[in-house]
Amino acid sequence: MGTMPLTPADIRNKKFHTVRLRPGYNEEDVDALLDRIEATLVALEGGPRKGPLLTADEVRNSRFRTTRMSPGYREDEVDDFLDLVVADLAGRGLGQPAPPPPLPPHPGRSGPQQAHPGQGPARPGQRGPDLPPNAPSAPMSSPGPRMAPQDIRDKRFATTRLTTGYNEQEVDEFLDRAEHTLEVLLQGRPDRATLSSEDVERVQFATTRARPGYDPAQVDQFLDELAEEFRHHERR
Repeated sequence: MGTMPLTPADIRNKKFHTVRLRPGYNEEDVDALLDRIEATLVALEGGPRKGPLLTADEVRNSRFRTTRMSPGYREDEVDDFLDLVVADLAGRGLGQPAPPPPLPPHPGRSGPQQAHPGQGPARPGQRGPDLPPNAPSAPMSSPGPRMAPQDIRDKRFATTRLTTGYNEQEVDEFLDRAEHTLEVLLQGRPDRATLSSEDVERVQFATTRARPGYDPAQVDQFLDELAEEFRHHERR
């Protein structure tokens, strides 16, 4: 498509390859965003308008669930295409093309994950390697808001290569369950929780020696914080 403006058909006919053995973007989440982008372009071309126009900033800051045990869209293909959409919408006056977002003071801190300049949309499902090995995670601040599901989703760990690490897939899958549990606990639905504080305290992960793995000290410290958060809700 080069520098030609995107059309609704470009969005509607866009196809992405799927992955099965590594993380990908949830297809329904991506398709839902593409539907909104297509509706925005239709409105900009004089067609019927359905809701507010989507801005470049909204596309840049969009987030998708990740898939590990089911097919998902290739993350790099989606990210590259959304970079084109961001530039297109910005060129139409719907936001800035690439403002330098402030970097979080610590990767483990709460708040939405930010994209680095030139990297396109923030890419969910990646928990490392942002911290040096054996660096302690930032402790939860107190007083202040407690842990939120977003904090678990955005948590990152350093990876180890020459020392023992935790199996990344096992840790990610466990944290996905923890995110769901915290979400339903905050909704007042403890009956739908799939983990307890004891489960968090007792979990064990396979270790890696010949390939990268998450830094055990960082994972263990975050699990301690997570167990304490679950205990807080269980006492209520």
